[in-house]
Amino acid sequence: MTDAPILEVENVARHFGGLKAVDGCSFSLQPGMLAALIGPNGAGKTTLVNLVAGALPLHAGRIRFQGTDISGWSPHRIAAQGLVRTFQISREWPRLTVLENLLVAAPGQQGERIWNALLRPGLGRADDRRLVAEALDTLDTFGLYAMRNEYAVTLSGGQKRLLELARAVMSHPRMLLLDEPMAGVNPALTDQLAHHIEALRQGGITFLLVEHNLEFVERSCDHVVVMALGRTLATGLMADLRQNPEVVGAYLGGESVERVAG
Repeated sequence: MTDAPILEVENVARHFGGLKAVDGCSFSLQPGMLAALIGPNGAGKTTLVNLVAGALPLHAGRIRFQGTDISGWSPHRIAAQGLVRTFQISREWPRLTVLENLLVAAPGQQGERIWNALLRPGLGRADDRRLVAEALDTLDTFGLYAMRNEYAVTLSGGQKRLLELARAVMSHPRMLLLDEPMAGVNPALTDQLAHHIEALRQGGITFLLVEHNLEFVERSCDHVVVMALGRTLATGLMADLRQNPEVVGAYLGGESVERVAG
């Protein structure tokens, strides 16, 4: 890892009327990290992800990605920089096929440029063949190749999670924001998702995951950010955070008791 952070969240705030959903949250992540964002319901985790991804405007603070201040940027501009997010509830294009879902995510398609379409149609066709090959290879990696011609709406909940992650990979990200990727997924598919996430991390992608599966967090994540009441409560390794009285009191109390009882 380098000394320069890939993501810096500095005193970020967002309110909805009188509700301070995010209230001065700060942390930074190094390139190559597999980091988790945890905390009780209502802590502001999803709101923070929306702020980082540009889906909501900041009311205060700054967000930097790879050293560039992206505060106030639009979601598509942020994604074009390599910072891509998925959603708490999978958002596939239901009436497109699984293959088409991946193809629409590929950046910089030559056939989308009007002059190429009019004057150099062969360039667009060659690019389309390249993208189809890349998409099929990605689907094969994620175990979705057999469903490539099925409509996305027919997939199971776990398969939709895999599809969303595969689609994010097609955008060639430098960093992925995953909002509860393990939610509603059976244990076998949880292990499969964890395997893909680790493989992508080994390939150079940085991750920040909103996650309630603390077993996965402790097993897989090398950095944890704890939020409570819209603020950063603590950061570090999960094993160390279990010994932090503030973290135990705000979030881990019941879970810690269960671990001791077991």
